[in-house]
Amino acid sequence: MRRVRIAILFLACMWVFPLHAQNTSDDLQSIISDIVEDIVANSEDEVDLDILMDELVFFAENPININATTQEELGKLIFLSDFQIIALLDYIKEYGPMVSVYELQLVVGFDYNDISRLTPFIIAQPESKQDQRLPLFKWGKHDLFFRARSLIETQQGYTPPPADNPEASRYAGSKLGLYTRYSYKTKGGLQMGFVGEKDPGEEFFKGSNPYGFDHYSVHLQIDEVGPFKRIVVGDYNATFGQGLTMWTSASFGKSPDPMGVRKRANGLTRYSSTNENEFLRGIGATAKIGKFNVTLFGSYKHIDANLTDSLIDGVALFTSRPTSGLHRTQSEISNKKTLAELVAGSNISIALNKLNLGATVSFVNLDGVYQPPNQPYRYFVPPLENRVNAGVDFSYGLRNHLLFGEVSTTINHGSGIVSGGLFRLHPLLTLSVLGRHYQKDYSTYYANALADGSGPANESGVLTGIKFLPFKHWQLAGYVDVFQSSWLRYGINAPSRGHDYLLEASYSPRSRLSLMIRYRYKQKDKNQTIDNEPVRWVVPYAQQALRFHLAYNPTSTIHLKTRIEFSWYDEENLPRENGAMLYQDISYRPKRIPLILTARFAIFETDSWNTRIYAYENDVLYYFSIPAYYSQGTRAYLLAKYSVKNNLDIWFRVAQTFFANQEELGSGLDLIEGQTRSDIRIQLRYKF
Repeated sequence: MRRVRIAILFLACMWVFPLHAQNTSDDLQSIISDIVEDIVANSEDEVDLDILMDELVFFAENPININATTQEELGKLIFLSDFQIIALLDYIKEYGPMVSVYELQLVVGFDYNDISRLTPFIIAQPESKQDQRLPLFKWGKHDLFFRARSLIETQQGYTPPPADNPEASRYAGSKLGLYTRYSYKTKGGLQMGFVGEKDPGEEFFKGSNPYGFDHYSVHLQIDEVGPFKRIVVGDYNATFGQGLTMWTSASFGKSPDPMGVRKRANGLTRYSSTNENEFLRGIGATAKIGKFNVTLFGSYKHIDANLTDSLIDGVALFTSRPTSGLHRTQSEISNKKTLAELVAGSNISIALNKLNLGATVSFVNLDGVYQPPNQPYRYFVPPLENRVNAGVDFSYGLRNHLLFGEVSTTINHGSGIVSGGLFRLHPLLTLSVLGRHYQKDYSTYYANALADGSGPANESGVLTGIKFLPFKHWQLAGYVDVFQSSWLRYGINAPSRGHDYLLEASYSPRSRLSLMIRYRYKQKDKNQTIDNEPVRWVVPYAQQALRFHLAYNPTSTIHLKTRIEFSWYDEENLPRENGAMLYQDISYRPKRIPLILTARFAIFETDSWNTRIYAYENDVLYYFSIPAYYSQGTRAYLLAKYSVKNNLDIWFRVAQTFFANQEELGSGLDLIEGQTRSDIRIQLRYKF
């Protein structure tokens, strides 16, 4: 009888669920863009999202059968919360296989927006032999990319040196940036590929790059072969626990989703991004030994470093480790791959019913001695010669709650701990709590636990988040983060403290309409620099932001987004600064033509860089734009995607920012004489 009642309810829901909502092939990039924007909502830095994007594109083309999946596989869909994954698996366990993906409406914790995002990546089919282990080298797909990009204006670095200074520094290569990528994936668990990239200003098949691109990356990943769960060769990432001991991949900080504070480690995974320094290169493997998963990995490569002319016991000194990957001028080229980096480690984990335990050890040695500038805030930074981190992590499911944490130490130096819980207090109310304490001499090299600062060191804090569904179509979410540092930080010549508040309310009365209001208040300390004042006092400052966002689809072919955002900056002894930004997005997807057009026009005015406003922009696949809107002016872009016979995709994007009150943009070799900065991108993707 229970199954009959469920079936009746399911049929009733089918009538009201908007089946017209999606054409997966047309809407996929829009859905992925929305997911990525939520993840990087508070980011002010470049975030490496290639792995995340790669997973989403893979599952869109190879959907997960939710009737034959695991918690680990669903966990790769980062926009799903732990509670949603558990609720989905429990539903199938109790009621049997799902008849259709629309049955998700009956799973506790899924609203319309959740289902809309999830459906492109899943199918609901009876479990069959095809859901079991498939041949390693069969049913494979090839993916080939080529991208070119360039600024339209000419920066000073591309102009001839002045006659009175013919030796002046200039960029060695053209302003054309090039990128190529190839990957081959099979349903049986084989993934391999390579990436080549040349940034604008770098040489190509000449000078410092006689073999073509400035950066090459190659990877091979094999899953489920004999006793091995995974083998990686070439370039790869290693992520374990909560990122406190070893985490080389992208790490997303605080976001409006309070359930996102728990990291989901994927162990060893292939690396196919363009970051030229922060990854591992070598070999690693995870094997199943009894109830234990045992992982061993090793890496050896050269990274960029600014070496000095001095030696200590025959070992070179270096003063910095540039991570931009740019090799355009002679000074940048001289830093290229000058320092050897050796990384090795292991992880042992075991799953005991609802308890998961893990232990991780990592070893790092740089073939050089770090000699940073003599600044007090660096006093406790541990050396990077023969550095060892060791830690243990856990997660435990307790009824409707999930506890997790990790404790780690840098041998002979400091320690760190991060621990928290996700609590489902009611089907409509969830709570998250995360506490952290990182000593000032804990090493942050290849560690990426949640922190307000640049890494998990010299910080203590507690973050509390909440998600509440008070009424139908309404959702409230937010967090409170209180933190402090016991020692000096960059730009803060004293122990400091701060707090960060965010509250977001969203309303989705219909499938084609959603509204969102977000307010954020963040207060921290900083050194205050005032003209003619020789002493830099440490003073508090506060940043506030208020966002109104409307998404509306008047037809199935036209999607509109409107955003208004305000920002305020208050610093002791200084007048308040203000900022505002308004943009309008429009996306057009004609039904009979495989074309997607997306455009934006934005107007902005801010008093200074302090009131800058960040806004995510749609871009070509595997390229991410989160520019800062500052000063006074306008910004517009047009993105077009055209598909030819389902195996060739062509993207074209052009964007321009106009600064009304500036005659020059940038400085040094990046200087542009004029009021506009424009860029263009063309990308091809061939699938076969």
